[in-house]
Amino acid sequence: MAPQTLPTVRVFAPELWGEVDRFANFYGETYKFSDRDRRAVSGVATHLEKAITLRALAVKLRPGLDIDRDQLNKNGFTPAVHSRELSTVIEAAVLELYSSVDCTVKVLHAIYSKGSRSFPGSTRKLFQNIDKVTGGFPEELKDAIRSAHWYNGLLYWRDELTHLATGGCSLDHNTGSVSYMHTGMRQHGNAYIINDVFAWIDDAIEKINAFTGVIFHLLNSTLKSALVQQVCGFVEGRILIRYLDPTEPLDFNSGRCFAYQWFEKPENPTCPFVEHCGAYKRKMPPGPPVTAA
Repeated sequence: MAPQTLPTVRVFAPELWGEVDRFANFYGETYKFSDRDRRAVSGVATHLEKAITLRALAVKLRPGLDIDRDQLNKNGFTPAVHSRELSTVIEAAVLELYSSVDCTVKVLHAIYSKGSRSFPGSTRKLFQNIDKVTGGFPEELKDAIRSAHWYNGLLYWRDELTHLATGGCSLDHNTGSVSYMHTGMRQHGNAYIINDVFAWIDDAIEKINAFTGVIFHLLNSTLKSALVQQVCGFVEGRILIRYLDPTEPLDFNSGRCFAYQWFEKPENPTCPFVEHCGAYKRKMPPGPPVTAA
């Protein structure tokens, strides 16, 4: 059997990046984070992505509510298995959304806590006491936190779900909407009910995505001019690398090619992007990279 040829894989795709992705790729020459704080940077996007994935899974589970309803109509009773499955996935999505916000605050704490006064380590306390934070914490970031009116509702869900059993979902056959109810949670003295839980999650995802976008847009403006290594992709198992400056405009042609030092050798596979890559036209000098001043 002939050996399998490893595929060409493109990794560097800045046209698909948001503000969080940009910071995650470029902060290394500006901020020296601990392992915990590096995980927080990664967690901002990954927790939001998990929430979106769980939301999509919830859509797939939604038809099971019809089975619960049919059991109820036929037998006068249903174990509501599908309702609990759907509710569990929805609740997990809510917890992932909160984790994304929590990771965002951990990144802010890593950057600004030493130069600020009264900067709490708790996400809850930061949102509740933002006006008490003084010193080097930017006013633009304070404004973003003050404007996050959705936070208290998300915090309530997160706090209650940590200690309670699973809630329940039901389908309104007239409107097609799915409601969520938890008798262990209270809203105006009554059981906690969200009449259209999918609309609620979509709204929360949109607002949290916008919130992190504002936060990391400002953090990206703090990055210093320095050469940062980026993996472009892989060809036949070999790594393609370029270096670029995060303070300059960013697209696929940004930066300067470094991998040409090996892929131009006749015995090695060439980069499949050379004909259309601006970075290749701006090759770095041979040898190790020299950091920009």
